[in-house]
Amino acid sequence: MASYFIYDSINMYRSDNTDSEGTITTGTFAPGTAVTLHERASDMNIGTGMSDIVDNDAIQYSVGSSTTADAAAVYFLGDDGVASGTIMTFYASDTTSVGSSIGTISAVSGAGWQIASLTESTNTKFYTEFNATITNNIISEILIGKKLNFEIEPDVNVQSSINYENEVQRSLGGVEYAINVNPGQEVFTISFQNISSTFKSDLITMQDAIKGEAKKFVWYDGSNFNWVRLDKPMTFTEIADGRFSTQLVLRQQIQ
Repeated sequence: MASYFIYDSINMYRSDNTDSEGTITTGTFAPGTAVTLHERASDMNIGTGMSDIVDNDAIQYSVGSSTTADAAAVYFLGDDGVASGTIMTFYASDTTSVGSSIGTISAVSGAGWQIASLTESTNTKFYTEFNATITNNIISEILIGKKLNFEIEPDVNVQSSINYENEVQRSLGGVEYAINVNPGQEVFTISFQNISSTFKSDLITMQDAIKGEAKKFVWYDGSNFNWVRLDKPMTFTEIADGRFSTQLVLRQQIQ
């Protein structure tokens, strides 16, 4: 299956974004007390989930100027407790009248990312409605954005290493000791030797949207989902008229 990225194209991770909890009744969003820790839906941390989610609860993302989305990625920490059927519905609108569904996610039984293809929509508000009572602390991230399909698969020499962030110090007596601050993050280097100017432009659009290394995003490598961020900005080399090469260095995120 082809590789792709899903990234924040609606600026939902900006510091002044307003995400509100509430309910959707007869097609209209009404703010109110609904989802406990609803802000966990858009905090770029997949380690902590939301709770007290029941049928018709909803989250509204007010993103200011009109932005475009065509995909959603939702991270589940385990079984959602729903036997079958639709558990999440997405909407896009410029008002609290949410309009027609632009996509859904069905019940899931295990941990991991679930992807929804959305009808491409350009609006100032995006909505997630929950369609069932969901097990507490299971949904930890809801990313609404754009899906960037790879024009071609990366070169076969994808590199992978582990960065342990160790800091080695020496005492006054010359004894070495190490300070380890995390269990290690995998770093991937993927290379494209010959891409079009269109794909180059798409990559730059993504890089601008995620502000370089600032925002996390989803990378599907053809078999596995990875929660990553850019480790450094991309550099493009023109190898022929309208053809380019580049490398993406991606750091796996612990949460």
